[in-house]
Amino acid sequence: MNKFTSRDLLHAFGRLNFRRREECATIIRWLDARPGERILDIGCGDGAYDNRIARKGAIVTGVDIHEDRLAAARRWFPGDRTSFHFMDAGRLDFPEASFDKVLSLCVMEHLADDELVMRNVARTLKPGGLFVFSADSLSSPGITPEERDRHRKKYAVKTFYTAESVLQKLDRTGFAMLESKYILSSPRDLRFIRMSWKLDDLPGCLGVLKLCGYAFLGLVRKLASLPSGWRRNQGLPESGLTLLVKAAKRVAL
Repeated sequence: MNKFTSRDLLHAFGRLNFRRREECATIIRWLDARPGERILDIGCGDGAYDNRIARKGAIVTGVDIHEDRLAAARRWFPGDRTSFHFMDAGRLDFPEASFDKVLSLCVMEHLADDELVMRNVARTLKPGGLFVFSADSLSSPGITPEERDRHRKKYAVKTFYTAESVLQKLDRTGFAMLESKYILSSPRDLRFIRMSWKLDDLPGCLGVLKLCGYAFLGLVRKLASLPSGWRRNQGLPESGLTLLVKAAKRVAL
Protein backbone atom coordinates (compact mmCIF):
# COMPACT_ATOMS: atom_id res chain seq x y z
CA MET A 1 0.00 0.00 0.00
CA ASN A 2 1.36 3.42 -0.97
CA LYS A 3 2.24 5.66 1.94
CA PHE A 4 1.26 9.32 1.58
CA THR A 5 3.99 11.43 3.19
CA SER A 6 3.82 15.00 4.50
CA ARG A 7 6.20 16.04 1.70
CA ASP A 8 3.77 14.56 -0.84
CA LEU A 9 1.00 16.59 0.75
CA LEU A 10 2.93 19.84 0.54
CA HIS A 11 3.82 19.33 -3.10
CA ALA A 12 0.32 18.24 -4.04
CA PHE A 13 -1.42 21.18 -2.39
CA GLY A 14 1.32 23.51 -3.61
CA ARG A 15 -0.52 23.35 -6.92
CA LEU A 16 -3.17 25.53 -5.24
CA ASN A 17 -0.72 28.44 -5.52
CA PHE A 18 -2.39 30.85 -7.96
CA ARG A 19 1.04 31.66 -9.42
CA ARG A 20 1.10 28.14 -10.86
CA ARG A 21 -2.48 27.40 -11.85
CA GLU A 22 -2.90 29.53 -14.99
CA GLU A 23 0.67 28.78 -16.03
CA CYS A 24 0.29 25.00 -15.91
CA ALA A 25 -3.26 24.93 -17.28
CA THR A 26 -2.25 27.00 -20.32
CA ILE A 27 0.86 24.94 -21.09
CA ILE A 28 -1.10 21.67 -20.90
CA ARG A 29 -3.78 23.16 -23.15
CA TRP A 30 -1.15 24.26 -25.67
CA LEU A 31 0.41 20.79 -25.52
CA ASP A 32 -2.91 19.35 -26.75
CA ALA A 33 -1.90 15.75 -26.04
CA ARG A 34 -3.45 13.16 -28.35
CA PRO A 35 -3.83 9.37 -28.02
CA GLY A 36 -0.65 7.53 -28.97
CA GLU A 37 1.63 10.59 -28.93
CA ARG A 38 4.97 10.20 -27.20
CA ILE A 39 5.56 13.14 -24.86
CA LEU A 40 8.60 14.10 -22.77
CA ASP A 41 8.27 16.15 -19.58
CA ILE A 42 11.48 17.87 -18.46
CA GLY A 43 11.36 18.40 -14.69
CA CYS A 44 8.36 16.16 -14.10
CA GLY A 45 8.38 16.50 -10.31
CA ASP A 46 5.81 14.27 -8.63
CA GLY A 47 4.27 13.26 -11.98
CA ALA A 48 0.79 14.68 -11.36
CA TYR A 49 0.67 16.59 -14.64
CA ASP A 50 2.11 13.62 -16.53
CA ASN A 51 -0.67 11.46 -15.14
CA ARG A 52 -3.22 14.00 -16.33
CA ILE A 53 -1.69 14.04 -19.81
CA ALA A 54 -1.49 10.23 -19.96
CA ARG A 55 -5.22 9.99 -19.25
CA LYS A 56 -5.73 11.52 -22.70
CA GLY A 57 -4.04 8.46 -24.22
CA ALA A 58 -0.53 9.86 -24.67
CA ILE A 59 2.60 7.96 -23.61
CA VAL A 60 4.48 10.23 -21.19
CA THR A 61 8.11 10.03 -20.11
CA GLY A 62 9.08 12.23 -17.18
CA VAL A 63 12.66 13.13 -16.25
CA ASP A 64 13.91 14.91 -13.14
CA ILE A 65 17.06 15.22 -11.00
CA HIS A 66 15.24 15.07 -7.65
CA GLU A 67 15.03 11.48 -6.44
CA ASP A 68 12.38 12.20 -3.80
CA ARG A 69 10.02 13.68 -6.38
CA LEU A 70 10.65 10.77 -8.77
CA ALA A 71 9.93 8.33 -5.95
CA ALA A 72 6.60 10.06 -5.36
CA ALA A 73 5.80 9.96 -9.09
CA ARG A 74 6.50 6.23 -9.30
CA ARG A 75 4.57 5.58 -6.11
CA TRP A 76 1.44 7.50 -7.03
CA PHE A 77 1.25 7.35 -10.80
CA PRO A 78 2.39 3.94 -12.03
CA GLY A 79 0.92 2.82 -15.33
CA ASP A 80 1.52 1.61 -18.85
CA ARG A 81 1.52 5.15 -20.25
CA THR A 82 3.82 6.85 -17.70
CA SER A 83 7.48 6.28 -16.85
CA PHE A 84 9.81 8.36 -14.71
CA HIS A 85 13.62 8.57 -14.97
CA PHE A 86 16.48 10.21 -13.11
CA MET A 87 18.09 12.28 -15.85
CA ASP A 88 19.77 15.65 -16.33
CA ALA A 89 18.10 17.73 -19.05
CA GLY A 90 21.58 18.70 -20.25
CA ARG A 91 22.19 15.04 -21.18
CA LEU A 92 18.88 13.66 -22.46
CA ASP A 93 19.62 9.99 -23.08
CA PHE A 94 17.01 9.31 -25.76
CA PRO A 95 17.42 8.48 -29.45
CA GLU A 96 16.95 11.18 -32.06
CA ALA A 97 13.31 11.99 -32.94
CA SER A 98 11.93 9.93 -30.02
CA PHE A 99 9.08 12.27 -29.11
CA ASP A 100 6.17 14.05 -30.74
CA LYS A 101 6.03 16.79 -28.11
CA VAL A 102 8.01 18.10 -25.12
CA LEU A 103 6.84 20.20 -22.20
CA SER A 104 8.55 21.79 -19.23
CA LEU A 105 6.89 23.61 -16.35
CA CYS A 106 8.84 26.08 -14.21
CA VAL A 107 12.24 24.56 -15.03
CA MET A 108 13.98 26.43 -17.86
CA GLU A 109 14.87 29.46 -15.72
CA HIS A 110 16.87 27.26 -13.33
CA LEU A 111 19.14 25.69 -15.96
CA ALA A 112 22.80 26.65 -16.15
CA ASP A 113 22.81 26.20 -19.95
CA ASP A 114 19.27 26.54 -21.25
CA GLU A 115 20.33 26.60 -24.90
CA LEU A 116 22.09 23.25 -24.49
CA VAL A 117 18.81 21.84 -23.17
CA MET A 118 16.89 23.40 -26.06
CA ARG A 119 19.27 21.76 -28.54
CA ASN A 120 18.79 18.43 -26.76
CA VAL A 121 15.04 18.88 -26.93
CA ALA A 122 15.28 19.62 -30.66
CA ARG A 123 17.35 16.46 -31.18
CA THR A 124 14.82 14.25 -29.38
CA LEU A 125 11.81 15.80 -31.15
CA LYS A 126 10.45 14.67 -34.48
CA PRO A 127 10.57 17.33 -37.24
CA GLY A 128 7.77 19.80 -36.62
CA GLY A 129 7.41 18.53 -33.04
CA LEU A 130 6.02 20.85 -30.39
CA PHE A 131 7.95 22.32 -27.44
CA VAL A 132 5.92 24.17 -24.80
CA PHE A 133 7.31 25.59 -21.58
CA SER A 134 6.92 28.22 -18.89
CA ALA A 135 9.67 30.32 -17.35
CA ASP A 136 10.13 33.19 -14.91
CA SER A 137 10.12 36.63 -16.50
CA LEU A 138 9.62 39.20 -13.71
CA SER A 139 9.52 41.82 -16.44
CA SER A 140 6.64 43.88 -15.06
CA PRO A 141 7.69 47.53 -14.57
CA GLY A 142 6.34 47.45 -11.01
CA ILE A 143 8.80 44.75 -9.92
CA THR A 144 11.87 46.38 -8.43
CA PRO A 145 15.48 45.36 -9.16
CA GLU A 146 15.76 44.38 -5.48
CA GLU A 147 12.76 42.06 -5.78
CA ARG A 148 14.17 40.52 -8.94
CA ASP A 149 17.54 39.94 -7.29
CA ARG A 150 15.94 38.43 -4.20
CA HIS A 151 13.82 36.13 -6.37
CA ARG A 152 16.91 35.06 -8.33
CA LYS A 153 18.75 34.09 -5.15
CA LYS A 154 15.82 32.50 -3.28
CA TYR A 155 14.65 30.32 -6.17
CA ALA A 156 18.02 29.66 -7.87
CA VAL A 157 17.02 31.42 -11.07
CA LYS A 158 19.70 31.59 -13.76
CA THR A 159 17.77 33.38 -16.50
CA PHE A 160 14.79 35.72 -16.63
CA TYR A 161 12.98 35.42 -19.96
CA THR A 162 11.31 37.93 -22.22
CA ALA A 163 9.48 37.25 -25.48
CA GLU A 164 12.38 38.86 -27.34
CA SER A 165 15.17 36.93 -25.62
CA VAL A 166 13.44 33.56 -25.93
CA LEU A 167 12.78 34.18 -29.62
CA GLN A 168 16.53 34.52 -30.16
CA LYS A 169 17.30 31.42 -28.08
CA LEU A 170 14.77 29.35 -29.98
CA ASP A 171 16.10 30.53 -33.33
CA ARG A 172 19.65 29.53 -32.36
CA THR A 173 18.60 26.07 -31.19
CA GLY A 174 16.43 24.91 -34.09
CA PHE A 175 12.94 26.14 -33.20
CA ALA A 176 10.35 28.49 -34.64
CA MET A 177 8.27 30.47 -32.16
CA LEU A 178 4.55 29.84 -32.56
CA GLU A 179 3.15 31.78 -29.63
CA SER A 180 4.15 33.45 -26.38
CA LYS A 181 2.14 34.92 -23.56
CA TYR A 182 2.86 36.83 -20.36
CA ILE A 183 0.69 36.07 -17.34
CA LEU A 184 0.25 37.74 -13.94
CA SER A 185 0.79 41.12 -15.53
CA SER A 186 -1.44 43.70 -13.86
CA PRO A 187 -0.66 45.95 -10.88
CA ARG A 188 -3.41 44.07 -9.03
CA ASP A 189 -1.67 40.76 -9.79
CA LEU A 190 1.57 42.19 -8.43
CA ARG A 191 -0.07 42.97 -5.09
CA PHE A 192 -1.19 39.35 -4.78
CA ILE A 193 2.22 38.11 -5.92
CA ARG A 194 3.95 40.08 -3.16
CA MET A 195 1.61 38.58 -0.58
CA SER A 196 2.32 35.09 -1.90
CA TRP A 197 6.07 35.72 -1.67
CA LYS A 198 5.56 36.43 2.03
CA LEU A 199 3.79 33.08 2.36
CA ASP A 200 6.77 31.42 0.65
CA ASP A 201 8.96 32.72 3.49
CA LEU A 202 6.98 30.93 6.19
CA PRO A 203 8.88 28.04 7.83
CA GLY A 204 8.08 24.45 6.95
CA CYS A 205 6.32 23.85 10.28
CA LEU A 206 3.64 26.30 9.09
CA GLY A 207 3.07 24.42 5.85
CA VAL A 208 -0.68 24.02 6.36
CA LEU A 209 -1.04 27.76 7.01
CA LYS A 210 0.99 28.45 3.88
CA LEU A 211 -1.22 26.22 1.73
CA CYS A 212 -4.40 27.74 3.13
CA GLY A 213 -2.95 31.17 2.39
CA TYR A 214 -2.24 30.24 -1.25
CA ALA A 215 -5.80 28.95 -1.67
CA PHE A 216 -7.25 32.09 -0.05
CA LEU A 217 -5.19 34.45 -2.22
CA GLY A 218 -6.22 32.55 -5.31
CA LEU A 219 -9.89 32.80 -4.40
CA VAL A 220 -9.73 36.51 -3.56
CA ARG A 221 -7.79 37.24 -6.75
CA LYS A 222 -10.37 35.36 -8.80
CA LEU A 223 -13.26 37.22 -7.18
CA ALA A 224 -11.47 40.54 -7.70
CA SER A 225 -10.63 39.92 -11.37
CA LEU A 226 -12.10 42.19 -14.01
CA PRO A 227 -14.35 40.65 -16.67
CA SER A 228 -12.41 38.81 -19.38
CA GLY A 229 -13.94 41.02 -22.08
CA TRP A 230 -12.35 44.10 -20.51
CA ARG A 231 -8.96 42.37 -20.50
CA ARG A 232 -9.30 41.39 -24.16
CA ASN A 233 -9.99 44.99 -25.12
CA GLN A 234 -6.68 46.02 -23.57
CA GLY A 235 -4.64 43.74 -25.84
CA LEU A 236 -2.00 41.23 -24.78
CA PRO A 237 0.27 42.22 -21.88
CA GLU A 238 3.84 43.15 -22.78
CA SER A 239 5.37 41.96 -19.50
CA GLY A 240 4.53 39.82 -16.52
CA LEU A 241 5.69 37.49 -13.79
CA THR A 242 5.83 34.44 -16.07
CA LEU A 243 6.32 33.86 -19.80
CA LEU A 244 4.62 30.95 -21.58
CA VAL A 245 6.15 29.71 -24.83
CA LYS A 246 4.94 27.52 -27.67
CA ALA A 247 7.47 26.57 -30.36
CA ALA A 248 7.98 23.95 -33.06
CA LYS A 249 11.12 22.19 -34.25
CA ARG A 250 12.06 23.59 -37.62
CA VAL A 251 11.77 21.21 -40.55
CA ALA A 252 14.93 21.03 -42.67
CA LEU A 253 14.36 21.90 -46.33
